[in-house]
Amino acid sequence: MNLIIAKRALGLFSIGLGVVAVAAPDRLARWLGSDAEAEAMSAFGAREIASGAGLLSPVKPAPWFWMRVGGDVMDLFALRSALRPDNPRRQVAIGFTAVIVAIAAIDVAMALHASTNRRDNAEAAA
Repeated sequence: MNLIIAKRALGLFSIGLGVVAVAAPDRLARWLGSDAEAEAMSAFGAREIASGAGLLSPVKPAPWFWMRVGGDVMDLFALRSALRPDNPRRQVAIGFTAVIVAIAAIDVAMALHASTNRRDNAEAAA
C-alpha cells in the first residue's frame, strides 16, 4: 500500500471512529456490550482524533503510525471485558476485535515501512 494513501485513509478512518467514540461513548460501549466507562471511551476517541489529525498533517507519518499501533493495543485490552462469555453482544465484540486486529496489522506494517524507508516517510510529509 502506498504510504501517502495509507496515511490519508487511516487518518480519515481515525477521525471518523474518534468522533463516534467522543460523541456517543455510552452508545458505543452498549453496542459492544462493554463495561467501559464513558470517560474511557471518550479518551480513546480523543486519541483516535489526535492520531488521525497527525496523519493528515504535512509531517512525517512514522510517529503517528506508531501512535496508532499503541492505540490498537490499548483498544484490544479494553475490549477484553466485552469478550466475556456472558455478554449478549459478544459476537459484535468478536467482530469488532477482528477488525481491530486487521487494522493493527496494517498499522504495524505502515509504521515499520515509514520507519525503515526514510525517503517514503519524507515524501509522505508533503
